[in-house]
Amino acid sequence: MPRRVTSFFELVLLMVVMLSLALGVNWGGIVTNSPTVIQAAPPEPAPTEAVQAATPQQAAAVAEPINATKTPLLQATPGAEVSPTVQADVSIPLTGTIGPIATSSVMSAKVQIEPGDAPLLTQAPGTINVLLLGVDSSADERYSRTDTIIIASINPDVPSVSMLSIARDTQVRIPDHTDDRINTAYELGYLRNYPGGGPAFLSVVLRKNFGIRIDHYVRIDFDGFIKAVDLLGGVEVLAECELHDTFPDRTNFKRTIDLDVYPGRVFLDGQQALMYSRSRYSTSDFDRARRQQKVIRAVLSKAKSSNLLQNALGLYNEVHPYVDTDLGLDAVPAFINILERMNNLSIKSRVVTYPVVKAFTRKDGAMVLLPTDEVIPYVAEALSPPASNRAEGHTTVELVDASGRKDMGAVAAERLNWEGFTVASSVVSDTVEAHTQIIDLKASPKGSPIPRLDTIFNIAKRYILSEPDPAGTAAARIILGADYNSCPQTNSIAGDVPLAPDSQMIPTSTPQK
Repeated sequence: MPRRVTSFFELVLLMVVMLSLALGVNWGGIVTNSPTVIQAAPPEPAPTEAVQAATPQQAAAVAEPINATKTPLLQATPGAEVSPTVQADVSIPLTGTIGPIATSSVMSAKVQIEPGDAPLLTQAPGTINVLLLGVDSSADERYSRTDTIIIASINPDVPSVSMLSIARDTQVRIPDHTDDRINTAYELGYLRNYPGGGPAFLSVVLRKNFGIRIDHYVRIDFDGFIKAVDLLGGVEVLAECELHDTFPDRTNFKRTIDLDVYPGRVFLDGQQALMYSRSRYSTSDFDRARRQQKVIRAVLSKAKSSNLLQNALGLYNEVHPYVDTDLGLDAVPAFINILERMNNLSIKSRVVTYPVVKAFTRKDGAMVLLPTDEVIPYVAEALSPPASNRAEGHTTVELVDASGRKDMGAVAAERLNWEGFTVASSVVSDTVEAHTQIIDLKASPKGSPIPRLDTIFNIAKRYILSEPDPAGTAAARIILGADYNSCPQTNSIAGDVPLAPDSQMIPTSTPQK
């Protein structure tokens, strides 16, 4: 295959992934495998058989969002945008027939289904589940543990990407081993010389515990992450929560850098994006996972908006040494097609948190997270396409920012998009309201979004008002007041997600406008 096509594939892969892995402590590297053969994944045999693990509205920038006084070089400029620095001029035409992407040979290990294993997750035909891994730094990958685990479920027909993060302390059943944290499975795969190593063995654990079929895996290391973000000219995120931490300066380990982030629009270069993705000092692993997905979204958005899809060779040459995957070149046309048809509402983000897991202290004193009976329905909802991309979705709302604080409208609009709402309009009010309000514009209990909006914004019932507007298209209007708290309860955010019956999990593609 011509080099230019290879380059573009690596870029597409990087964007679907990249930051994926927003990062644990460091990323390992493993040899890329042979290209896959394009064919449909076979159906799962009966449980008694050995089965195959088949497959915002704009507002002024926040003042000094990053405080890096100990290393002036990394101080961010409020609202600054830096043009991408990739210099190659390579045009990549989209040609060829779009077909299904088969499970690679690396991830096709046999899984013996046993009593107590989770049923296979029902997903639409053609769905591709990619395992995104962050691995602890180690001289020997046999002793590395996954610090970050994200499953990216890609539906080519809708098209959409649904991301699910699983905390490293989640305790799971591991074949021929005692129950243990999920982050140990990767290491065990290598120690046992399991076919396909750590990624393949972890895919078996995910299949048996959560019913998730893994088709492919991808990883990228720290230096590649930093370089890729810098080549994009940096990224902008809408921070929901205040964050403070201190990190070693990767350009000079004798120095440290303070990271101070406040709610609102924040511009990050490569090293700052890495710190934002890794920080745990003043938050939790749950919040960290949410930030990782936020950075992935920012990378996808920036890569598409900066025309790098037609200028890929320079970026490929820079980041290729750091990207590792079992995806073959035969998948190129399909990934190009998926990416070009996606928009901001095509991406869904979920994190396994309380109450679908619960805290537990083992006999050895270790603190772990035990999955509850709600975890399987939650996984099914998490890996289904976004509601706005399904036939039953598309709830439209209006947004008024009367909080008196910069960027709160943009932050709230992004949160609403994450939760499957379409924000039809967003304006900044000249006056400040004391309290956040939800105005019901339909006043119909059938299919009302008001309970869901109430859960998201957590406001007193007396501030939920009814003002029916028969001529309007929006179901509700949200007025952000001075009391608006943009920081969600990330430790229990999984409990805010309504779980639909399995029969509603199969999506139908939405006609492209």
